[in-house]
Amino acid sequence: MMAGRSPWRTLLRRLSGGPPPPRSAPPPNGTLLADEELRELPRQALERAVRIRCHTVPVEPRTILCRVLGRFKMMVDGRDTALAPHLMLDGFWELWTTTFMLRHAAPGMVAVDVGANLGYFSVLLAHLVGPTGRVIAVEPNPRLARLAERNLALNGFSHTARVEHIAAAATSGQPVQFRFMASDPKNGHVVEAGAGLPPGEVMVEIAVPGMRLDDAITGPVDFIKIDVEGAEEQAWAGMTRLLDANPDIIVLMEFNAFRCRTPEETLAGMAARFPLRELRLDGPVVPVDAEAVLRRREDTLLVLTRRDL
Repeated sequence: MMAGRSPWRTLLRRLSGGPPPPRSAPPPNGTLLADEELRELPRQALERAVRIRCHTVPVEPRTILCRVLGRFKMMVDGRDTALAPHLMLDGFWELWTTTFMLRHAAPGMVAVDVGANLGYFSVLLAHLVGPTGRVIAVEPNPRLARLAERNLALNGFSHTARVEHIAAAATSGQPVQFRFMASDPKNGHVVEAGAGLPPGEVMVEIAVPGMRLDDAITGPVDFIKIDVEGAEEQAWAGMTRLLDANPDIIVLMEFNAFRCRTPEETLAGMAARFPLRELRLDGPVVPVDAEAVLRRREDTLLVLTRRDL
């Protein structure tokens, strides 16, 4: 073997077509990720910077405190084997959505997080809109809604953010059945009353208040993220007044035609209001054809806005 040449480096060069990435130096003790780093670092550099600042501390039998995005404290449920491990190990979730918010949520905005889970995106939005903005988080799972409240308070956003313990629905005033697993609460979803349980699944099913977003949210809204695991049609049907009153809104909405009853009609309603675009996993926002969205079995992250992005 030639002096100075490492076999593993040679292998990495062959596999990647170039030299291996440089090692990241650990940050100075106690150094949090600065605002400009959070907004401006390229994706791979941001991932490295966040990971090396990741810490976890058990605080209760079922609750673990971790650091996310290199600066925010976040309580997660220790029973959650789907989302919580990513936050505890990597310190971030869905970086394509995270970076989209970093680019498009601005000071003074009113932002809504529908399907807020434990508040990862709610905390980020509250930070981005600042003390002159406002955040409304919507989460029907009682445990996750309480964690979202704790996480917003833990990071100093109690005065600018609130959590609505409701499910986004097409009508207000009627309870809906909400089903979830403690081990995977991020996939909790609304079901028809009396719907049978999938075989082998250990599920919790509870009644939660259903409410139109039109009734839950008053005043101007600039940004809304919707991730409701199959309730896209209900959420969309319940926000017509909100959309009418806020023509320049940015809607970031997870959509899956195979979870909808009338996906063609729902998607046509979206296309009548906004140009159809999607946020790709590698980051860019690009036009998307309705037929392509309807054919996909995986989720599409629709970006619905009249703004130039």
